[in-house]
Amino acid sequence: MEPTGKRTLQVNVKMSEEDFALLKRAAEKIWPDAILSNSAIILGLAKIAARGVVHPATRKRSKSPRE
Repeated sequence: MEPTGKRTLQVNVKMSEEDFALLKRAAEKIWPDAILSNSAIILGLAKIAARGVVHPATRKRSKSPRE
């Protein structure tokens, strides 16, 4: 029988203040009305990036009319 539910995993992240400010600005554009903790911002953006790596988009981007 497999365990159910999620497990807690502690992760320590070191980054510059500039890098965190960039992540915070990105989070504000993606989730403009959400109240997010620092860890939620990092986890949410990391999860989006991980999905993009594991399941890359198979669909090609359409060209804009100007191209």
